Amino acid sequence: MQAVRLLFGKYGGKVKVSGEMQLIPPNSVAMANGDIAPCTNSDLQHFDFYPADFQHLYADVVDLLGATHNILFWRAPIRLVTAQDDVIRVLELLAKGPPNTLLRFAYIYCLGMDRRYFSGLLHHIMTGDEPFFEFIEASALNQWSVARYALEFDMPLRKFNLLFQEKYGLSAKRWLLERRLTHARELLLSTPMRVLDIALECGFSNHGHFTESFRKRYLCNPTQYRVRAHSARTQAIGCKG
Repeated sequence: MQAVRLLFGKYGGKVKVSGEMQLIPPNSVAMANGDIAPCTNSDLQHFDFYPADFQHLYADVVDLLGATHNILFWRAPIRLVTAQDDVIRVLELLAKGPPNTLLRFAYIYCLGMDRRYFSGLLHHIMTGDEPFFEFIEASALNQWSVARYALEFDMPLRKFNLLFQEKYGLSAKRWLLERRLTHARELLLSTPMRVLDIALECGFSNHGHFTESFRKRYLCNPTQYRVRAHSARTQAIGCKG
């Protein structure tokens, strides 16, 4: 399944849908196929989300979804809902932060405006993906190569890589590295664990590989990151005092 593209803008704009230009009215929020993009000089902002991004959203909003049993769902190339100025302003602010926060707000808003369609869309996105997501979530911090993940999931490596790219929007190697580094960063900030223990906990086979990967991602080594964060917290507390 291709990406779901979120588009919104106060003044609207034009997009190309199935080879034809379509006007997105002012104060609109749209969920569209990933190949639908605003034309130049458009006010519309757009962000792509993949099935993996909808996994946690689904768990959060499942009680808000309408019944979809025995209902034939057709995914429209683009689906519009209207939005007041304050909703667009919130979306613009959230667009500067974590993507999952933007997706959660936008999708819950769309559910409120068009519950039948967006309930069906979310069920459609999630259909059949649970075993794959559960496997990745449960084993993301294992010290495995991508080939080992494919073997454990009982899938040829090439097919596994294609499926991963489709569901997560990134290669398995890149996503797993980012997930491990993000978890390592959280442990550095929230625990007194040794750097070596954090490296092993987060799926790195040795201290050197972890340190080099961390430096490339955060522009400093793990110890420096922890010291700087501690210093910043101490200064903040001092200022409040």
